Amino acid sequence: MGPTLQRESAAVARSPWIQRRRIVWIAAATVIAALSVLGVRIYLQRDPELDCQTVSRNGPEGEAVIVCQREYERTKVPMTGARYADALRRSNNVDAAVALANQLLNTDARGTALQILGKVAEAKRQTDEAISLLQQARQDHRTRGEHVELAKDDQVLARIQDSQARYAEALETLEECITQSRAGGDERIEGYCHLTAARVLMTAGYFEAAQQEIDRAAQQLRTDADVAQLWYGRGNLEQEVVRDPLRHNHYQQAVVAFEKSLELSKRARTSVFVVNIHLNLAYSLAEVGRTEEADQHLSEAALLDVKGRYKTDRDQIAARIAYRRENFSLASSLNEKVFPTIEDDDDRIFVCIMQARIALAMNDMAAAIRWAKLGVDSAERVRGAQTLSELRPWVLASRRQPFELLFTAYARTGRVEDAVAVFDQWQGRTLLDEMARPSPEPLPGLSTTASRIQGLGRWLPAVSKAPLMTTDGHVAMRTLGRIDLVALAVAEREVWRLTAIHGQLRLDDLGSFDSLSKRLDQFMSTPTDPAVADELGKLLLPDDVVRTTTEPLYVVLDPPLAALPFVALRRNAQPLIAIRPVIRAPRLPVASTCGPREAGGAHVLADAAGDLPDARRESSKVASLFGTTPLVGAAATSAALFAAKSDPVLHVAVHAEVDAGGGMLKLHDRAVSAPEISANRLGPSLVVLSACSTARSSDPELAGSLSTAFLAGGSQRVVATLRPVSDAGALDLTSRFYNARGADDPVRALAQIQAMLAQTDNKEWPNFAVFTSEVCLPGS
Repeated sequence: MGPTLQRESAAVARSPWIQRRRIVWIAAATVIAALSVLGVRIYLQRDPELDCQTVSRNGPEGEAVIVCQREYERTKVPMTGARYADALRRSNNVDAAVALANQLLNTDARGTALQILGKVAEAKRQTDEAISLLQQARQDHRTRGEHVELAKDDQVLARIQDSQARYAEALETLEECITQSRAGGDERIEGYCHLTAARVLMTAGYFEAAQQEIDRAAQQLRTDADVAQLWYGRGNLEQEVVRDPLRHNHYQQAVVAFEKSLELSKRARTSVFVVNIHLNLAYSLAEVGRTEEADQHLSEAALLDVKGRYKTDRDQIAARIAYRRENFSLASSLNEKVFPTIEDDDDRIFVCIMQARIALAMNDMAAAIRWAKLGVDSAERVRGAQTLSELRPWVLASRRQPFELLFTAYARTGRVEDAVAVFDQWQGRTLLDEMARPSPEPLPGLSTTASRIQGLGRWLPAVSKAPLMTTDGHVAMRTLGRIDLVALAVAEREVWRLTAIHGQLRLDDLGSFDSLSKRLDQFMSTPTDPAVADELGKLLLPDDVVRTTTEPLYVVLDPPLAALPFVALRRNAQPLIAIRPVIRAPRLPVASTCGPREAGGAHVLADAAGDLPDARRESSKVASLFGTTPLVGAAATSAALFAAKSDPVLHVAVHAEVDAGGGMLKLHDRAVSAPEISANRLGPSLVVLSACSTARSSDPELAGSLSTAFLAGGSQRVVATLRPVSDAGALDLTSRFYNARGADDPVRALAQIQAMLAQTDNKEWPNFAVFTSEVCLPGS
């Protein structure tokens, strides 16, 4: 006997606004189709010759049930029976759909019956059963050469793989989905393959690629019902984009998309996901301040939610509406009521963030600390899972918010040491963010994106266990008693400055990030302008660190400020680097007994693409200083790079850019990502990254991610560029660096060169920095 399913009521997927990792927008079997029988009869009277195949594709759910039932009873054609079973499933008559599908397992429609049973199992979250059924369906359809049905199998299977965070497999499955639908000449199914691909890419954080897939789907989906799904996908994309901290507010675009989807759904008289549309509209409208309209859509959702399946979601949206109205007492009471019922940690974090912000607004610091701690606990619990889905950069960024709130509450109550400990904790959490940012541009083909995601999945779990990522906060706090340090943090859009002068800690609120952004942007674009540098230096540099000394000043900059050329800030008409050496750290450094540089040569790689003549000349000069031969052109390979693992010095002068693994070095045979560098423990004592001019100024994470990668791999010092520099500029500075014995003391050598160049017309000197994660103890 063929496979069967127990007859249970379909499980209800939660609303996509609240469970953003599970975006319910394609084949969503979550709401009972609310068509009136009278409406269906009127439609059928208008066109009594409708056939089951046509109405299954283009008609409302209730209509498909009636037409297909009538045709199947008359003809007994197995494929018509399969369409009838699927119409029953879509109308939420699951028991009848399962019974009919099981009857068809020994007919020519076996594959499609298996597909329907797989969809039912998917809706019930019986994942293993669903996958088994769909794999059998795929085998049957492949054997029979039924391309379109095979594409439908792929679409459902990809949705399941997406729900399991198996993004690469999902994209590979959808590549086949597109191929099979084209082979079967079915544009509509191909459109849904692209729409499903958009969902996967969106969930993985590849927003531009997701937009590209939606645009492709738009060329192939034409009926009102299908275009309603398309606009729903657009709305979900806009809501997802907002979660990326580098993106602007997209809620207004989300509102437009959901309104379009609702209009088309009504016109098509389909209600499969109308409750979800109303909930998403209510949430997005609240976020843009249109709370009266948000209330209206929340009421519409309540009327349609006759079984109360979305009660928790509706309560959370009601809290959000009250919060946006600054009715904090109502918002807080709703959150208190719903919080114990929430199981998903992401949803718990969302409520904790809102509650902590309410408490801060009401000056209730004890409540702010309590809720922020609950959010931090949830974020840490999720982080412990170490799945690829939890390491997505935008997820990491959203989970940083409880840390920001806890830091703010501690800072406002004068608990400086507690605030500093939280700051270091969140910096450690966001290091992975620097290294895992998806490509800012769509990659060519789903399979290419899949391979990049697979690479990320291989490397990130190993990187997350590197010492740099797991530093003991107590050791870092003790180290502050030995050094001078300035750290800048952006918490809740406020810029805070931490000053540590050999154990004396101080926190200062420098004002809102928005009020400072114009001056920060101006300084970053013209860091050698004395007036601009002096004005910002007065604000950012505390008096007690501006003293002439050879003792380095350690600087930690939160990611929003990571590209700031700190060495060029001025006080008393002098750049900071002319007053004392500066060394950058990705988080609070820890004391270490740094050994002297081992005797030996350097490993030099350059000009892998054959288009950087200055880099090639630079590599010859560097190699001659160490008595070695540079590896250039075809010799500058990934194998050559990893062969430098135990060398005292590694010098790299090749193209670099940001891609799926953050920073990426482009060698002759292939690109090597930042996570791969860290995971393979590629950590020469000193690394000099001489970036070329192809790096984009809009990608400040480039230097951060690559320098962090080598530090996580075990390097003591990394010299890198904060912004793109010219090929000639890199040649000039690196030559000076090595001649000044930079291989022995990179911090002071670079400081000496930058101080000298600051007195010339050179404009590129502020873009170089030395990075470390350690404080070398005296005598080491």
